[in-house]
Amino acid sequence: MNSNVEEEAVAPLLVDSDLIDFRTLAEDAPVMLWLTNSTGENIFSNSIYKNFIGRENVEKMGGTAWFNALHPDDQQYCLDTFSDAFQTHKAFNMEYRLRRRDGEYRYILDRGEPYIDRNGKFSGFIGSSTDISDRKTSEDELKKSHKELIQYNHEMSLINQLNSYLQVCRTLPETYPVISHYADQIFPDWAGCLYLFNENKSLVESMTTWGKSSIKSDDIIVPDDCWSLRQGKEHIALDVENRLSCNHVEHDIDSYTCVPIIAQGEMLGMLHMEYCGSIEFETAEEKERYFDSRQRLMIIAADNLALSLVSLKLREALKHQSIRDPLTTLFNRRYMEECLQMEISKSARSGEGLGVIMADIDHFKKFNDTFGHDAGDSVLTEFANLLTDSFRNSDIVCRFGGEEFIVIMPSAALELVIDRAEKMCKMVRELEVFYDNKPLPNISCSFGVAHLSDNFDKADQVVKFADSALYKAKHAGRDQVMLYTETERKEG
Repeated sequence: MNSNVEEEAVAPLLVDSDLIDFRTLAEDAPVMLWLTNSTGENIFSNSIYKNFIGRENVEKMGGTAWFNALHPDDQQYCLDTFSDAFQTHKAFNMEYRLRRRDGEYRYILDRGEPYIDRNGKFSGFIGSSTDISDRKTSEDELKKSHKELIQYNHEMSLINQLNSYLQVCRTLPETYPVISHYADQIFPDWAGCLYLFNENKSLVESMTTWGKSSIKSDDIIVPDDCWSLRQGKEHIALDVENRLSCNHVEHDIDSYTCVPIIAQGEMLGMLHMEYCGSIEFETAEEKERYFDSRQRLMIIAADNLALSLVSLKLREALKHQSIRDPLTTLFNRRYMEECLQMEISKSARSGEGLGVIMADIDHFKKFNDTFGHDAGDSVLTEFANLLTDSFRNSDIVCRFGGEEFIVIMPSAALELVIDRAEKMCKMVRELEVFYDNKPLPNISCSFGVAHLSDNFDKADQVVKFADSALYKAKHAGRDQVMLYTETERKEG
C-alpha cells in the first residue's frame, strides 16, 4: 500500500495523544493488526503484517497487497465475508490462505471488530490476523487419522467377513469366488490375483482374479520368476523408473506388489496386486502414506488368507482320509452310503433312473495266496483306476470292501448301466497289471446290476439287489454281468 496515503488517512485519528500511543503500540505489536475505513479500504497495517506479506509488496500495491496475496480459491469467500460485514456493521471471523513473502500459503484467522467515531458513526473495522497453519495442520492430521481409522475399521470388518465365509468353505475351489468378491471391496483401486502352488510345489498357478483391469502377470509362474517367492517376503515395485521387476509381469505394468502367503512355515502361494486407481495426491508425502497403508493391508490380507487356506487344506485332508480308501483312493463304503441316500431322494423327485453296479474280482483270494498281497494290491489299484476312467464324472465309484467295488450311476437309464457294466467286464479281461516289473496273469470280474426307475418303495435295498445279481453272476460261472429283475424283487 502507499505509505503517504496511509499516513494521511490515519492522521485525523492521531489528534489525541492516547491514539498516538495506541498507534505506536500497534505498529510494534507481536500480532498482525490492520484497520480499514468505512468503505473497506485498508488504511493501516502494522510492521509484522507488512513483513508477513512483504514490505515491497505493500509499497508496490498499497491497499490491494492483501487481496493479491490471497489464495485464488479463497478470494471470493473473503470478499463475500467483508461485504456482509460492511453491510451489517457486525464483528466477523474468517479463515483463508494468504501467501507469505517466501511464496508459501499459510492459513490465517481474521477477527474484525467495528469501531465507531466520536460522533457515533461507523468508521470501519479494526482487526487482527493470526497464522493458524500449525493448528490447521494438526487438525488436518487429526481428520486424516480419524478418516484412516474409520477406513481401517471398515477394511478389518471386510477381512473378518471374508474369514467367516472361508471357514465354512468345504473345498479350495469354493473359496475362489469368495476371495475375489471381498478383495474387490477391500482394494477398490487395485486389481489382483491369488496364486497357489501346485501339488509338487514346482509352479504357482492363478486361481482367481479381481479388479477393474486385466492382470499384467502370467497365469503360471515358476517360483524363481517372482522376487517375493524367492525371498519369502513382500516385493514392492512402485517406482516405475527405478525398481526391480519380477519376470512374471509385463514391461508396461504400473505399480505392483507381490506378497507371499505363508502359514506354519509353509509357503502356499502369493498375493499379486496391481495399482489401477486414479487418485490425485496433493503431496508426495500423501502418496507415500497411501501406498504404505496399502502394503500393510496386503500383508494383513495375505496372513489371513494363509491361516484360512491352511486350515481348509487340513480339513480337506481329514475329510479325504474319512471318505477315501487309502489304497485305491476311491470313495469308501461310508461315503457311498451317505451319497446313495441323497441320490435316491433326487431320483425319486425327478423320476430319473438310478443304477447301481456291484463288482467282484474273481478268485482274488487265490490270486493273493499265489502271488502275495503286494501283487494283489497292484491289481486292486489298477482295477480302481480302470473304474475311474470308465465312468462319468457324476458317477460315484467306491471300494465296498476287500475285492468288492460299487458304482452309483445317477440319472442313468437301464440300458446305459448295463452297457457300462458289460464294457467293464470286457476291459478287465484285457487289463495288464505289472508287479516288480513283471506282468501278472490276467484277471476277470463278475458284475451285478440293479436299477431304479419308478418304484422307490424299496430303494434303500438297491445295494442288496445288486449284490443278489452279483451272486447270480458268480454262480453262473463268473466273468459276466447279471441284472436283478423285477421278478426277483417280488419273490424277495
